[in-house]
Amino acid sequence: MKLKVRARFTGHKGPVYTLTQGTRPDTFLSGSGDGHVVLWEMDNPDHGELLVKVGQPVFSLHLDPSRERLYIGTDSGSLHVVDLRDRKEIQLLRHQHKGLYAIQPLPHDRIACAGGDGTLAVYQQCERLSLQRIIPLIDGKLRDFAVNGDGTLLAVACGDGTVRVLDTEHFNEKRTHQAHEGGALAVAFHPTKPALVSGGKDGHLRIWSLELDQRELLALPAHKSSIYRITFNTEGTMCATASRDKSVKCWAADSFAPLSRLDRMAGRHSHSVNALLWAGEVLITGSDDRSVLAWS
Repeated sequence: MKLKVRARFTGHKGPVYTLTQGTRPDTFLSGSGDGHVVLWEMDNPDHGELLVKVGQPVFSLHLDPSRERLYIGTDSGSLHVVDLRDRKEIQLLRHQHKGLYAIQPLPHDRIACAGGDGTLAVYQQCERLSLQRIIPLIDGKLRDFAVNGDGTLLAVACGDGTVRVLDTEHFNEKRTHQAHEGGALAVAFHPTKPALVSGGKDGHLRIWSLELDQRELLALPAHKSSIYRITFNTEGTMCATASRDKSVKCWAADSFAPLSRLDRMAGRHSHSVNALLWAGEVLITGSDDRSVLAWS
């Protein structure tokens, strides 16, 4: 399978760390080290609209279209809540003290934030966010987390090399995988199989059974350096991985056979690739080279 660059989005003055779907299918948002969150239209790559400027590097984004709210996590650990109707910040929370690397919705109208201080913060969503609890997991960083399809399990990629699986009701630890030497950085639940996929500083993809045996199903030397993101397409047929080695790779979701490599030799990103987003059949990538690329 060969993917080609459909569009190049430029204008950020810092690395692009995070991407999220916009309120319309043909739009997406990017967050950067320049402190800007920019709205892009897929068919208008020459014009990005500045939505928010927070004054700190933006590490994570989550958009709630039902409430028209945007949640922004920064490198200092602050969480900014923005009302998209008037594009004003309505709340600023500082319950975590280092970078917020991931923000995810949870069942029962909650959201969670993974922090560089080793904590998981859980908030209840009402008119304003209210802190439900802070869960200390490790002394190092929590770099990524994912929620399974029915919302009952939460997997966390931890800086101590483990991948920890918690229930989303009481946040009891169900299992811990000794996963990646040097640190676990990315995690995703397989969309069609009872399996969990993780990536880390060792450049390996590892697939873990969610059945009772909890065994490692596959260890794949996928990249030459750290794996920063893992994401599946909507159909659950392809998995994409982004790496510090400046490449993006696509894999068959059923077997993890390689499908495509997108790297500098092919005229792609020139620096570390930090962010991935599937928008229908289009793969969007963000990089330290300050650009965003759309592939189809």
